[in-house]
Amino acid sequence: MGPAERAMALIRAGIAAADPGAAVARGMADVLANPPGAGGRWQVIALGKAARAMAEAALAALPGAEALVVTNAGNDTPLTGARVMRAGHPQPDAEGAAAAAEVIARLGAAGPQDRVLALISGGGSAMLPAPAEGMTLSDKQAVNRLLLASGADISQVNLIRQGLSRLKGGGWLRLSGAPVTALILSDVP
Repeated sequence: MGPAERAMALIRAGIAAADPGAAVARGMADVLANPPGAGGRWQVIALGKAARAMAEAALAALPGAEALVVTNAGNDTPLTGARVMRAGHPQPDAEGAAAAAEVIARLGAAGPQDRVLALISGGGSAMLPAPAEGMTLSDKQAVNRLLLASGADISQVNLIRQGLSRLKGGGWLRLSGAPVTALILSDVP
């Protein structure tokens, strides 16, 4: 195998390793090891640019699970067994705020016998604006514009976003009545 063929083989292997659906499929054995309790159900909440592909893989392993997919335009094609909601990226928008309200409602409706599977991928932080107490969506949008223009790196931006959100920085765990398992596919911790 020549250098060009070897390079292409490495590129194909890298793309296959990063496939969102395949990554979730690989992680499902650990998820399935902690099933819902008697009378419980799976609630799948997928968020980010790869949310739809991740949810599709999870639903294949969890027949009958309820699923919500929050993703950006272009990745928001319908998915059997899931409600797909569009959200703005990189600027939070009203569609994302509606999706955040739906996530909060689903987390709050989950009981201790249920299980929540959080599938989180890149772009999710901007897509799910749930302003902290005393803030509005307009406030979050203004802060986000300033952050994006500030030259701060994404880790710094996300740290500030966490402090201004009901969902980020552990908010899912605080709001959920059920245990939450997360599978995260992102280049930003």
